[in-house]
Amino acid sequence: MKKIGEKSFWYKALLLSLVMPLLVVMAIYPFKNWFTTTDIVMLQLLWVAWVAVRSNRRVAAITTLVSVACTDWFFVTPYFTFHIENIEYLVTFLVMLIVGLMISQLAGELNTKVRDGQLHASNSRTLYELAKGLNSLDTLDEQKQYFQQLISDHLAITCQFQQTRQQPTGEFMLLSDKEHSLGGFAFTTLLSEGQRSFVNTAISLLYQVHEKTSLRQQSAAISVQAELERAKNALLRSLSHDLRTPLATIMGASSMLADDEITLSEAIVKEQAGNIFEQSKILNQHFDKVMELSRVNKMGENLCWQTINLQALLSEAKARRQQQLVHFVVTTNIDANSSCQGDVTLLEIALANMFENASRYGDGHAKLYFSYQQHARQIDYQLRITNRLASSLQSSTDQGVGLGSVICDVVAKFHHGSFTLDINEQQQSASACLAWSKLND
Repeated sequence: MKKIGEKSFWYKALLLSLVMPLLVVMAIYPFKNWFTTTDIVMLQLLWVAWVAVRSNRRVAAITTLVSVACTDWFFVTPYFTFHIENIEYLVTFLVMLIVGLMISQLAGELNTKVRDGQLHASNSRTLYELAKGLNSLDTLDEQKQYFQQLISDHLAITCQFQQTRQQPTGEFMLLSDKEHSLGGFAFTTLLSEGQRSFVNTAISLLYQVHEKTSLRQQSAAISVQAELERAKNALLRSLSHDLRTPLATIMGASSMLADDEITLSEAIVKEQAGNIFEQSKILNQHFDKVMELSRVNKMGENLCWQTINLQALLSEAKARRQQQLVHFVVTTNIDANSSCQGDVTLLEIALANMFENASRYGDGHAKLYFSYQQHARQIDYQLRITNRLASSLQSSTDQGVGLGSVICDVVAKFHHGSFTLDINEQQQSASACLAWSKLND
């Protein structure tokens, strides 16, 4: 393709510098008696100026020499010779030659500046597209593939990424002079100084985007680690808080029963045995919560999005806590056709824990509200339970509310959402909200 382009250029140059001046002379020749030699020289200079603007200075200079020769051959006596009898014609031809060469030089410089400006604009546009494209990609492999495709198209030179230089010929430029392990880009031919400068800038841009991507990924990893630490600390606090009271009660009651120096009536022995049994059941419930939390974490690794009927979701969630929710009444604004999207098992577990906490700490009645908002890129869902607090609550916090809230929070995080629990002691009310989002593909 390059050889064909060079041949086409030389054919065009031959036409402009040799053939066309002859055609211009042939067009003027029938009317030579109407013009003076100076007029013909001016007409020839028009063609020289046009060629200088349309082509390069070399072609324009050749056109000037050919035009001077044609003017002398066809329009100066003696005709059809290069002999000049009148010295004024020599001055005219000399001025024509100087003016033509000056026009060629000035037009050549102008064309060079125009081409440099166009090349600069093209390079700037390519670098802008490169930066925009690279910032939209997340991995170095994708960024390198986009880079070599865009640069190859722009320079019309094959560009390939190589871990190490594999061919002695051509050009090889490292992605980073400090980190040779990152590899570099190989070009099939040697680059010009301008091309090398452009590629250096493009590679520097690629390396900066790569560093930015790496820092962003490290920041995301740190945020995830911080979130895991926060969740772990919350879980440990909840376990410590929830287990301490029943364990203390069991230890106190059992030590009293085991002390030979203390004489206990049959009623007191029965009462302490009942306390041990009740607190043991509470501990068993806590361990069930721990196992449920472990199951939620395992299922969250393979989240399964599906369309869920909300009425069915509520029924299954209540069925999971059937014994605890025997006297619990829920009123809702959800109709038979309402639906949402998410992992049905995880949402059932979260909603069951919300019902359980509302039943234990409420007055037996609660209201459930469902709402959603659809945006261009995602759908936001929200389930909110509000209830009045019970008039008399147990002084201890041995009912496992903390673990239930942790489970709800984990389920929400897996669904790109959050869980909040607000307790208003002045108004004696509580509100638990499970919010999550489904990102559109």
